[in-house]
Amino acid sequence: MFNIWEFYGCENLIALEIIGKGKLVIGAFILSNLAFFIPSINGSFALQFTDYTSEKYQIQFQYPSDWLIKEKANRSDEGAEIDISNKKIAAGKLRIHFYDDLLESFGTTNLDAAFTKFYSATTTDDNEYEFKIIESPSFGSVDSQRTGSFLMTFKQKNEIDPITGAVKYWVTFAGNSGYKIEFMATPENFDTPDNIEIRDQFIESIIFLGQNNATNTNEAISSVVRVAI
Repeated sequence: MFNIWEFYGCENLIALEIIGKGKLVIGAFILSNLAFFIPSINGSFALQFTDYTSEKYQIQFQYPSDWLIKEKANRSDEGAEIDISNKKIAAGKLRIHFYDDLLESFGTTNLDAAFTKFYSATTTDDNEYEFKIIESPSFGSVDSQRTGSFLMTFKQKNEIDPITGAVKYWVTFAGNSGYKIEFMATPENFDTPDNIEIRDQFIESIIFLGQNNATNTNEAISSVVRVAI
């Protein structure tokens, strides 16, 4: 099921979210004062990154220091546990969904099966939007945890001025928990030099704090499942 919002003011970004069955848990985030300065690819200025640690969601990462960070007010709210957005219109947004019950949220503890099901449900055209796969589904790793990912664009149908966007997904299991991570922007902003650096730094900096609570995902799932496109 697709939900499209337009955020106004400092969060003026068209965002795409696919809400699946699952239990979303609200927790407190701890923001450290440690900042990192990394030269920008375009050489115009140095991007500044800040460490962020969530004991509740068992994750650490770095995000751009001038981006806005927001968490849900209560458990019943829709959306991601953590939302990180650029202040500029449609320039970029990161979202992290956390699931503490793999069977309830994904219907399986097998990452291959969960990722294949998510990919199929996400990329099926409906009456409102059409989708195009830019990066085919594949498996890599985030913090040594096997992770499925793909990149797609979406476009509103039958509109004179259609809503469009690009979104990359990462799905992974760490210990007893699952994560769905998204990076969204308009197609023209998705691959700017800054956004490429921000995505790379964010993904490479992720540490799953709870991954040792259960058997490593790589040992619990089968070999790579080829996802039909």
